[in-house]
Amino acid sequence: MEVSQIWGRNMESKKDIRKCVLAKRSSMEEKEWEEKSHRIFEKVVSHPFFLKASEIYCYVDYRREAGTREIIMASWNAGKKVAVPKIENGEMQFHYISDFEALKEGYFGILEPQTGRRAEGENALVILPGAVFDWKRNRIGYGKGFYDRYLSRHKNYDTLAIAFAFQVASVIPADAHDIRPKVLITEETIYEECITE
Repeated sequence: MEVSQIWGRNMESKKDIRKCVLAKRSSMEEKEWEEKSHRIFEKVVSHPFFLKASEIYCYVDYRREAGTREIIMASWNAGKKVAVPKIENGEMQFHYISDFEALKEGYFGILEPQTGRRAEGENALVILPGAVFDWKRNRIGYGKGFYDRYLSRHKNYDTLAIAFAFQVASVIPADAHDIRPKVLITEETIYEECITE
């Protein structure tokens, strides 16, 4: 069942929508995941936000999230600093890494940096995941609010979310505290602040 069908049939909220989309994402074949992730990568690394940023704060993909390894490698190759999330005392922080060997399983089995300096750059682009989005870039995360709290403390950073096209609905429920990324990129489309308001 598509996201729009669940939302139209059942006003139960974010939990049902998240469950539907994550089940579809988990069922993707490896080849489909790789091809769509690569198309997203090509759009990300040519976007002005990526090109102008000196630091890239990017999640490490987990359970069929849109792939980020190519983005991280391209960032290093372009001379940009890279930081990835680490959960510390119930809050998310980003820590610099210079290779994938720095990552070990951490919170919920997600790869995290075990060491490394906390990232607090000025010219940073945050690349964030999400379970479901809509055309106005409203976002349903995974229910913990890590990115909403982090971005509320770092309002000067550019924000770019990546997801697969089937994760985008026409409308989803949004709360006042939810932070929308300035840009949402799928393998098919780029949704930007200036054209979706």
